[in-house]
Amino acid sequence: MSMSMFGKRSEWLTEPCPQWCDRDHLAQHLVDSRRHHSDYRLVPVIQRLARTSGCGRLLTDDVEADELNIVAFRDVNAQETWVAIANDRQGLQLTLESTTRLHTVLGSFLGQLTAGDNHDQPA
Repeated sequence: MSMSMFGKRSEWLTEPCPQWCDRDHLAQHLVDSRRHHSDYRLVPVIQRLARTSGCGRLLTDDVEADELNIVAFRDVNAQETWVAIANDRQGLQLTLESTTRLHTVLGSFLGQLTAGDNHDQPA
């Protein structure tokens, strides 16, 4: 959604919004809160929770369903776009370039994992 979907532009906004910006800049009164922001993408995940004792020994190995939010953002008047992958307990904030590299490597890696997943067949 572009800023034109929100109507009137803020007087302080002197640059065009990126095509992916989904933020109502009229509500951004504080200078530190002024950023372009994409819509959130919610990804359901199953994650492994390793719980350890005080001495670092593994106590349990549980799994749980959770969700990760993915969002792009760029501070107003900045050049760098960031991608956040996070929830309430954990998160990454990577440059767009780093996220693109991660996407490439993960795609290749997952392709190798699924192509070579013959663990049920005898060697």
